[in-house]
Amino acid sequence: MTAATPLFQHSSAVGDFTIRDVIEGQTAGQLIVAADDWGWWTTLLGGDTIAPTTGIQQTVADGLVRAGFLTRRGHRYHLTHTGHDVGKNRGFVRVAVRGWEPTFRQLSDSAHREYIPAATEPGEVARGCTDIARRRPEIFAAIGRTIAADTPGRTIDLGCADAGRIMALTESAPEETFVGVDIEAEVIDTATAEFARMGLSDRVTLLAGSVQPEAEPPAWLSAVDRESVTTAMSFFLLHQLASDGEGIAAVLRGWMDWFPNVRRLVIGDGYLLEAPHWTGQPWFSPTYEIYHSITGVRLWTREEYEGAFADLGWSVARRMEDHTMLVTTILERE
Repeated sequence: MTAATPLFQHSSAVGDFTIRDVIEGQTAGQLIVAADDWGWWTTLLGGDTIAPTTGIQQTVADGLVRAGFLTRRGHRYHLTHTGHDVGKNRGFVRVAVRGWEPTFRQLSDSAHREYIPAATEPGEVARGCTDIARRRPEIFAAIGRTIAADTPGRTIDLGCADAGRIMALTESAPEETFVGVDIEAEVIDTATAEFARMGLSDRVTLLAGSVQPEAEPPAWLSAVDRESVTTAMSFFLLHQLASDGEGIAAVLRGWMDWFPNVRRLVIGDGYLLEAPHWTGQPWFSPTYEIYHSITGVRLWTREEYEGAFADLGWSVARRMEDHTMLVTTILERE
């Protein structure tokens, strides 16, 4: 990409991709993630500037200037308009560049396969998914207000990643208690230590295990007061569980069986949006679609999600869209 062709604003008017777009896009993606690891985007989005202190930082800053994301004034660097979009969307970049890279790397040796098993960097995916969910603070503010306006109960995040979403909600719903469950035990251990450090262990319990409903309940479920769960939420996972299982309704029905008093669902997921050319889709949609296609995971349309919600007696209380394809829905029992 060049400064004249912003990374996150592809449309059918942009035209075909070139080899330059491919190579520069990969380079820019790595620089974006490195800058995020150094805390640059947080600083810049907070209205401050950055000043590189080492040779490697200077190289990365200069690269971000050449990509059109930063501008230099003296010894300090400022965000451009496109850089602001990059910083807000860095979670997407992290997932694609670092989190999913091991899966794409398998393609060269897998021409004989129908699908490739997903091989990810769990920590990168967890952090990226949390950043994606929290890039729109007004969405989580709305979720928090909805929970806080109700009688205090227990909210469970099914597939909680590094529990960043729970962290956000502990502030906006201060009377609520929380449970987070994720299949990556190491990620759970790290997040548990962080909550303990912050003095929130009395309000937040994190558990390791699968959240896919099966014939036998998962072991972690015995550690949860199932009757007390009033809100169940899940982000960026329902499509995979539905693909591995028997569809969206089957997964939701399983969760409803686990938590008989649940009266609110919060579902954030990516909807299937197809187009013959990448430039005709929202910028992250082709990567999302292709990654799931090569791993054999089906993606689902808006109509399929909403049909399953209605069939199970859930009504849409609020729907919030992000980049068209990402939709967070707050559902209440009818």
